[in-house]
Amino acid sequence: MKDKDFHFYASSVAQWATTNDERDLPALLDLMDKDGYTYALFLVPVPYTADYEINMYQPQVKGAEWLGTFTLPKKKARK
Repeated sequence: MKDKDFHFYASSVAQWATTNDERDLPALLDLMDKDGYTYALFLVPVPYTADYEINMYQPQVKGAEWLGTFTLPKKKARK
């Protein structure tokens, strides 16, 4: 991911995380899935090292794109 002019940002009510030199997109999605909360995913058109504001769990960067909201299926209760 070095020298990329974009990164992915994911946020839930419990945490947020980005892609970076050590975490690619599949690793980011795994991290968010393991947490178990619904999360939103964004493509942010600046390097992950850039400073920017977050407002209501969303990156405040011109050109940032919401890619979707992801919810894991709930486990069925045992009868």
